[in-house]
Amino acid sequence: RPLPVASDSMQYIYNEHFIEHIEHDDAARLLGECYRVLKPGGVLRISTPSLARLVTEYQSGRLDFWADMSWNPGSPAKLLNEGLSLWGHHFVYDANELESVIRSAGFSRLEPCGWRDSQHHLLKDLECRPFHDELIYDCVK
Repeated sequence: RPLPVASDSMQYIYNEHFIEHIEHDDAARLLGECYRVLKPGGVLRISTPSLARLVTEYQSGRLDFWADMSWNPGSPAKLLNEGLSLWGHHFVYDANELESVIRSAGFSRLEPCGWRDSQHHLLKDLECRPFHDELIYDCVK
């Protein structure tokens, strides 16, 4: 269903750790809706776990990267499988796939961002989860 918001009516949309909880096709539709409701020059900020970081931790055999979140998988295989399926994850993105689905929604300007950092004042200091090398972008319409 379309977002119950008029087209070209929003200046900012903030999305932290959500997109990985829906199927890829649904995420593509959601991003298209975000594009539709943003004003020209409006910004979608998106933060999502990094598949590349998960794979790196798996390959290194390190199991304590997310210990501050009380996640302590018992083996590298459990780390990878749980990282992809726990918490209701449906699709975990790497940078290329996330950028592709964002661009397909119509966004042409993607600004990779640091944790709690943005060129847009109102989008600074918003992340409420501890930083674990998430993919964070400000996407400008």
